[in-house]
Amino acid sequence: MFIYTLKFDRKKALFWTVMAALVLIGIVLLVGAAQKASAAPAAAEKAPSLAVKNEKARVAWLNRNGWQVESPAESEGKVLIPRSFSAVFEDYNELQKKQGFDLSRFCGQEVTMFTYRVTNPEFSGDEVLAVLYVLDSTIVGGDVHSTALDGFMMGVKQD
Repeated sequence: MFIYTLKFDRKKALFWTVMAALVLIGIVLLVGAAQKASAAPAAAEKAPSLAVKNEKARVAWLNRNGWQVESPAESEGKVLIPRSFSAVFEDYNELQKKQGFDLSRFCGQEVTMFTYRVTNPEFSGDEVLAVLYVLDSTIVGGDVHSTALDGFMMGVKQD
């Protein structure tokens, strides 16, 4: 008959318990990262990229969102997003939020505003403009609006 005895050592037990916990945490993090990585391409396919490095990319982004525009941009200029919003700008930012943008994240920053003339057939005879706000080659906001006194304004992003 063979008998084997073990002596309980608290330090070793604590060490192995901590090691097992670290291994479990590592496994959970790896599984979570793998799931996130597999979900990222699916999300990227659904939403058009907001990265626009040049004129061609901006026009292509507008086209993917249903806007036919004249190229090059009618105007380009720098705009400062105010540090505190007036009531009018708060209303405008609500339009931005409805389409997934939020200009309050860029308070006090200078963005580039590109304005394009919209040529969609449903707007023939009206002057309709598409505006994109771009910061570091990324679209951070925009709208489509009529220049008429009784005109309209809507989000540039069509989902």
